Amino acid sequence: MGIVLLALAAMSAAAQPSVLTTALEVRSLSLTQAEQAMPVTLRGIVVYIEPASVFVQDATSTAFFRPGRLGDLRPGDEIEVRGTTRMGLFLPGIGPAEFQILRHAALPAGIAATFDDLVAARHHYKRVTVEGIVRSLAPVEEGRSLLRLAMGSRILEVRVDAPPDRERAPVDSRVRVQGLAAGFINERRQLVQPYLRVIDWNDVAITDPASDAGSVPLVSAADLLAFRVSGHGERRVRIAGVVTASFPRGQVFIRHETSALAVRLDVPLTLNPGERLELSGFPEMDRFSASLVDAEILHRETGPAPAAIPVDTLDKLTGLHDAHLVTVSATLTDSFKSDGDTVLVLQGKTRTLQMHFPETTTVPATGSLLRVTAVCRVESAQPGSGFTSRPGVVSLRARTADDVVVLQSPPWWTARRLGVALSLVAGLALLAALWIVGLRIQVARQTAALRHRIESEAALEERQRIAREFHDSLEQELAGVSLRLDALATREIDEKGRNLIAASRNLVSRIQTETRDLIGDLRDPNEAAGDLAKALAGVAARHSADSGADVRFESTGPLPVLPAATVHDLRMIARESVTNALKHGHASHVTISATIPDGALAMTIVDNGCGFDAAIATEGRRGHFGCAGIRERGRKIGADVTWHSVLQKGATVEVRLPFPSGTPPTIDAPPVAHPRSRNENTIPT
Repeated sequence: MGIVLLALAAMSAAAQPSVLTTALEVRSLSLTQAEQAMPVTLRGIVVYIEPASVFVQDATSTAFFRPGRLGDLRPGDEIEVRGTTRMGLFLPGIGPAEFQILRHAALPAGIAATFDDLVAARHHYKRVTVEGIVRSLAPVEEGRSLLRLAMGSRILEVRVDAPPDRERAPVDSRVRVQGLAAGFINERRQLVQPYLRVIDWNDVAITDPASDAGSVPLVSAADLLAFRVSGHGERRVRIAGVVTASFPRGQVFIRHETSALAVRLDVPLTLNPGERLELSGFPEMDRFSASLVDAEILHRETGPAPAAIPVDTLDKLTGLHDAHLVTVSATLTDSFKSDGDTVLVLQGKTRTLQMHFPETTTVPATGSLLRVTAVCRVESAQPGSGFTSRPGVVSLRARTADDVVVLQSPPWWTARRLGVALSLVAGLALLAALWIVGLRIQVARQTAALRHRIESEAALEERQRIAREFHDSLEQELAGVSLRLDALATREIDEKGRNLIAASRNLVSRIQTETRDLIGDLRDPNEAAGDLAKALAGVAARHSADSGADVRFESTGPLPVLPAATVHDLRMIARESVTNALKHGHASHVTISATIPDGALAMTIVDNGCGFDAAIATEGRRGHFGCAGIRERGRKIGADVTWHSVLQKGATVEVRLPFPSGTPPTIDAPPVAHPRSRNENTIPT
């Protein structure tokens, strides 16, 4: 039984998570592990206190926890903390926890750290020791100070939980600072900028006092950051010069003899051009030239404003003009707003650059010729030949509205207005071209319609004239011959003469019939109207009535309106083909059909006659001109005529008339079939 109880106790202990007892174990957890609320029992010394977090350091490392209450807790207390793990903004820690004060002890010494150690976050939330040169000291919040410490070429912010004490940290003194390594964290759990949290000024010790500002070596602007055998050093220097320009946030430009430099004051002041200054500050390389930062004004007196350096064109601005007040003429090509300033885009002969202009100032008209007085700034540097560096982007910065003078207003014909005028002219030209094209199309349509009407009227008039001539001359003469033959038949004559007279009378009657048919055809209104369907239906009806054969017309779709001459030739082709089928082929059934496939008119005449040899018969024989006439009519209207025939199986005549535009003219009639019975003498509609 005892063995069983021991086994159960062991299994229960194994099921429970192990208790973390060191700060290093807590810091070593992953994000997932930290969020599992693992139990922690930790003993260490309080090294820093915030209302929401307490930082405890043991022999292994440092951890933080969220106290339920602070009570009398103070830095240096040795405590025991009990809680569970949780993930902080940057590294794992302990969530809400209870603590017990065991005793009070001295704060542990800080770990020596460099700026790179702080950036790498290897000592984050640990008590560290750093050394550097005090660059500035200023209040930031009620009862707190911001000490800026130069550690080599980098600046570390030290946040002291006490009001500024310049005797404890004078500017330009070397100090040793102990505090909690911390930093600003972004939403991706990344360290953006490290800084130090210090309890009070007792954690700041001077290791090398600052020299009196008046005894700092005086150097010229030309010698700033120039070569020295001993190097540049880390301490401040003293420099004198005349103010050429002053801008907000403590940015000042001064000139000393032929050199100029930018100065950033530790306390922003409004200075006037011409003031003579003596300053102490720290040399620092700016984007292209040396500048003075964290500067303090030692002496100040008024004086005349210095003249700007004249420059012929923007193309002649070089790195030697950096930080100088210059005056130059250029053409304004554009302007826009940016970061509280108005930016003017200036154009020289071959160079374009931007000039920052006070936002409240009225911008001159685009295209104006300006004379500007401004501070030249080299915004970037790029490698030159050999070991040299040459300026990259160059800009100008005007001080006031008086620094911009309009020398010449833009001409009325600016590029923009010229572009608008050209656009209007182009638009009008396009409209005129479209109107002309439309007019030409309309004229072409009306001309074609007029030509068609004139041709139709002319053809109709000519046909009617021929019909009148036939009626008044040939038909009258034939009628006279017929009357004479009738009179001759009443006389005594032998049998042979009577037979000859009867034959002559039959011939005259047939000629009269054909003449009447020709006159009727010439006066056919369907041809004049361009109605091919009715014209072909008339052919079928006439032959069906005259011959007694079954001749019919069929159309599988609407037919186009065609010129009268074309309708006439197609009708005559159909008529001759039907005549040949009835007369020579002895057909009993003939079908005339017309369709419009593939952009052409197709007309076929199909019969059930005895057929013929199409290769020989259609080439024309002596005294037979029907097929030749059909072929000639086809060539006249641009149609292709083809004959197909098999002996004793009928014949087919195919006529294909392409349309010039590939599409048929206007359709004016629906599909229609025109069957013809043997006794029909009229054309159904």
